[in-house]
Amino acid sequence: MSVAIAPAVVVERSVPMAGAVELVVYHPPSAAAVNPGQFFQLAVGAPRTILRRPYSAAWSDAASGRVGFIFNVVGAGSAWLSQRDEGSELDLLGPLGRGFELDGDRPAVCIAGGLGIAVFLGVVQALVARGRKVTMLQGARMSAQLLPADRLPGADVRTATDDGSRGHHGSVVDLISSHFPPTFTGERQGGGIDLFACGPTPMLQSMIGLAQRHAVPLSSIQVALETPMGCGVGTCLGCAAPRREGGYLLTCQDGPCVRADRIDWDRMEDQFHG
Repeated sequence: MSVAIAPAVVVERSVPMAGAVELVVYHPPSAAAVNPGQFFQLAVGAPRTILRRPYSAAWSDAASGRVGFIFNVVGAGSAWLSQRDEGSELDLLGPLGRGFELDGDRPAVCIAGGLGIAVFLGVVQALVARGRKVTMLQGARMSAQLLPADRLPGADVRTATDDGSRGHHGSVVDLISSHFPPTFTGERQGGGIDLFACGPTPMLQSMIGLAQRHAVPLSSIQVALETPMGCGVGTCLGCAAPRREGGYLLTCQDGPCVRADRIDWDRMEDQFHG
């Protein structure tokens, strides 16, 4: 894997769902090098901003040399990025971190809460390309914040909303117990599924608790952590996450995609979600 600082050119800007912006950049080396779940540090030019902003690559296409980023506007840095139009240059550092381990033949269930759906465009694409059966569970506060299902071709997309405006009325975690109890039973009989998840820490903790009650091995669950990051290269130590055997791991180097059995979920705090 090669990591480089390089200028990329914005070739498309759109709003894929309420409150989010998608920037597509042209940079063939990055598009060829990035794996689903890895991230880039994007430089920003807003006044009084110093640090780069970390964003997972939502998807990449080596053939066209393009990489997509989907993010919410939450501060000066993301606001500046959201205003970049076609032809603007963005300075990328990456790809960084570890992506998801996607090989295997068991059915894959992907679980996303809120903006956690962003990383799954590339994940679903890669899983489908491997011939795996993919179910995508997507949750949001309201239907307008759901990514359209046609952005996830090849997956069986099921939705949940807090306000009941589309799909299940409630948490996306509920969809696991209501739709997949036979699969969890099969886990104890040697069958089972692989789970891939990204979302707020309380959602991940709820999912972990449910998996444990159904005797699902945490080693079969991979999560994309969203701890706050400063440098993205292991220097600032701002992205520490509690390790199950004690101490901490660094999301930017050991993750952001890790198996759930590596994390001490009792010590994992919601402040890590960025």
